Amino acid sequence: MKFGIIGAGPSGLTMALFLKESYQVLEKESHPGGHASSFQEKGFTFDYGPHIMFSKNKRILDFMIASLGNNVHQSKRNNKISFKGRLVKYPFENDLHSLPLGDTFECLQSFVFNPYKKRYAKPKDMRQWFLYHFGKGMCEKYLFPYNEKVWNIPVEDLSMQWSWRIPNPPPEDIIKSAIGIETEGYVHQLYYHYPLRGGYQAISDAWAKKVKPRYGFTVKNIKKTKKGTFLVTDGHETLEYKQIISTIPIHELIHILELNIPKKVIRAIKELVVNPMYIVSLGLKGEDVNKFTAIYFPEPDFLVNRMSFPKTFSPHNAPKGHYSVQAEITCRANSSVWRQRDEDILAHVKNGLRSRGIISDAQSIVYQSVRRSKYSYVVYDRAYEKNTKIIRDWFPKQGIHLVGRFSYFEYVNIDGIVARSEEIAEKLNRSV
Repeated sequence: MKFGIIGAGPSGLTMALFLKESYQVLEKESHPGGHASSFQEKGFTFDYGPHIMFSKNKRILDFMIASLGNNVHQSKRNNKISFKGRLVKYPFENDLHSLPLGDTFECLQSFVFNPYKKRYAKPKDMRQWFLYHFGKGMCEKYLFPYNEKVWNIPVEDLSMQWSWRIPNPPPEDIIKSAIGIETEGYVHQLYYHYPLRGGYQAISDAWAKKVKPRYGFTVKNIKKTKKGTFLVTDGHETLEYKQIISTIPIHELIHILELNIPKKVIRAIKELVVNPMYIVSLGLKGEDVNKFTAIYFPEPDFLVNRMSFPKTFSPHNAPKGHYSVQAEITCRANSSVWRQRDEDILAHVKNGLRSRGIISDAQSIVYQSVRRSKYSYVVYDRAYEKNTKIIRDWFPKQGIHLVGRFSYFEYVNIDGIVARSEEIAEKLNRSV
């Protein structure tokens, strides 16, 4: 085979679809999907953290939707932000009218009369960037606390590269939202798609039917031969490929790669930060009258940063007469939060949702689980560009190509994964 592809998540599967040369996809699990897979228990379908399909790139989005055939469901975004005991519309700057009157005034006044427009005309970090574009009010009430809660670093330590993901709202939209004229932000997310049945994993299942991965093959060693090929083994069988495409976490790849890796590359990899995540899933008896898509929690006393409502994504994600919620908690890998017991995390989430009126004391919880995802949020810190450049320059020269969120190391949604796979596959196809 020309290419040995390690991992049958969306990145590995789409790489295989886009390559013109022969390939084999190796997957340690018994199913595809990787980080974007799903699980089903007691009639409920949950993803390992919520995934939906939307994109600014219509061609990529159409490709993803077409992959599902008739197994697709469309919904309109209904996201909320928890703020001082009330739920305001997402994004925050598009619903200033729903804040307490004093907060509305502070957000509007500091946006219109923004001294940071002069002070930070050339922002050097994300704190300055946020202040320049949004003003002090919106930053201190939502943007700073929420981003620091998700990334677990001070907002000024975030890489400026993160700014490309955040749209700048038109000033007229900010003014409209403050006086109660409805506006929409992040319009490319306003309508989204999701598999009708099977959870988000259904899209990987569809791709896997064409790619036909080899399951149950856990790669334990990758060795480069004198002739330049690669020997890949699971400890029982050895396979040979001309080049390797790795989608597994870069931190794990270096431990199974039998190759003389320069110290500066090793150092760059060790400096990359990825945050783990708790995934708390609850199945509830009753009907969800609100049908929210997600709720964001900037407040520091509640560990949850976001919760989603799987049955809003698809009516088949919960049994009839029931619905479900899923909460995410991100933290640092060496933090006290990550060392907590699962039962304590579960109790904290349930108590927090009840105290905020998201679920009621009278509701029956018929399913509950806590899962841990070791790799979840790629953190764009100040050293991100320097370290990823070192890594991305060195590996392809060895015949090893990095693809995927935790290998190429970029925080992107699945549409971004598909786009990156297509880009790298085109380069490899041209080199044949």
